[in-house]
Amino acid sequence: MSNPSGNPADLSHKLRSLPSVDRVLSEPALSAALAQWPRPRVVDAVRAELDIARALLGNGTDAAFAPADLAESAGAALNQQLQPSLRRTINATGVVIHTNLGRAPVSDAAARAMSEAAAGYSNLEYDLDAGERGSRANHLEALLQALTGAEAGIAVNNNAAALYFAMAAHCAGREVIVSRGQAVEIGGGFRIPDVLRDAGATLVEVGTTNRTRAADYAAAETEHTAAILRVHSSNFRIVGFTEEPTLAELRQVADDAGIMLIDDIGSGCLLDTRQFGLAEEPRPQDSIEAGADLVLFSGDKLLGGPQAGLIIGNRDAVDPLRSHPLMRVLRLDKAAIAGLGATLQHYLLGEAVKTVPIWRMIAAEPEQLQERAAQWRSAVGAGDIEAAESAIGGGSLPAETRPTFVWALTHSHPTNAARLLRERGIPVIARVEHDRLILDPRTVLPGEDADLIAALQELLGAPA
Repeated sequence: MSNPSGNPADLSHKLRSLPSVDRVLSEPALSAALAQWPRPRVVDAVRAELDIARALLGNGTDAAFAPADLAESAGAALNQQLQPSLRRTINATGVVIHTNLGRAPVSDAAARAMSEAAAGYSNLEYDLDAGERGSRANHLEALLQALTGAEAGIAVNNNAAALYFAMAAHCAGREVIVSRGQAVEIGGGFRIPDVLRDAGATLVEVGTTNRTRAADYAAAETEHTAAILRVHSSNFRIVGFTEEPTLAELRQVADDAGIMLIDDIGSGCLLDTRQFGLAEEPRPQDSIEAGADLVLFSGDKLLGGPQAGLIIGNRDAVDPLRSHPLMRVLRLDKAAIAGLGATLQHYLLGEAVKTVPIWRMIAAEPEQLQERAAQWRSAVGAGDIEAAESAIGGGSLPAETRPTFVWALTHSHPTNAARLLRERGIPVIARVEHDRLILDPRTVLPGEDADLIAALQELLGAPA
């Protein structure tokens, strides 16, 4: 052990002065830990603190290590182990589908369904009518058929998996035609060319970044072509001098060549977004009507359910996936199936805008949000209410926003203020812009206002 002080005798004396493990364990600060934890775990925690103390002494520290202090540190370390790494947060950023904060929160009905499925046994792979083994793939198909008009449908664990699955099952060893402007990269370095290559397909790019025509696809078709793949640009937008063929036009090219048409629409939007003053987002039912063989989309974006990748289409394209080896690798678990089923039922009942949280947020009018922000200001006695914009986010409706009103506080250290909010038992995630701390009520869920106000009162030193 190094000894910067240069006095081995002094270091030896300090090391001998450290309390024993039993001495630290006798401290009242560890009584609760000894009652809660197995004794060997507490002993290990104390030894770890003593090891830290020895290392600090070896590096020349003059600090004293009292038994009470070591006991308190050991107890704190044990408590930290009980803190879950994945924690509930309050999203006050105004980004509705926030990828870093878990994307879409599910409805109360979906949460109950997921909890019930996880807490007990279920008929996940059991046919209650026949009294024999069934298939988990059957639980969602009828809902997907009713909502989209597709002949068949299955679910895997995310839309990236859905795309990989479709390519591996239908296009391995063959060519897939993609517009150059759609060979995109989304979050986490997920690139369309890489996915196709790893799935065993050969990418054939056609057209240009901003303009691709149906004739470009037709000219690229060969005897080795398996499919045309259309990819929706979920997280960016090309504007200006642009052109791309409709799905119906691509259907005609695919029919003429005798190949598949696969449409990756990304966000899984079942509603008409134009009713909320937003740009039009492709919908699965529209892709089915236009003739796509397979349509791929996410469950946890604009669909508003748990993480999933939905694959719908004609039966000849979907059924081979059920028996493919990747189906078992990529399948959903029982909780996700239950939550997704409950979410799809909201759409079937025509109640999604009222019950699915992301649609309730998107539909919220600025006047409602202004009133909520004003209540926060009244409760904490500080801040300004300002007009702003909420982003949809999460690889959905790129660059689209909804008008909102935010609570804003000019602060000498806004970054530190945001950090303090994040360090609470229930972290509050805000944004910092131009030396101001900003909280947007659009993404604060019903019932979270009291916790948010308490966080602001603590931050500002106001009486709670």
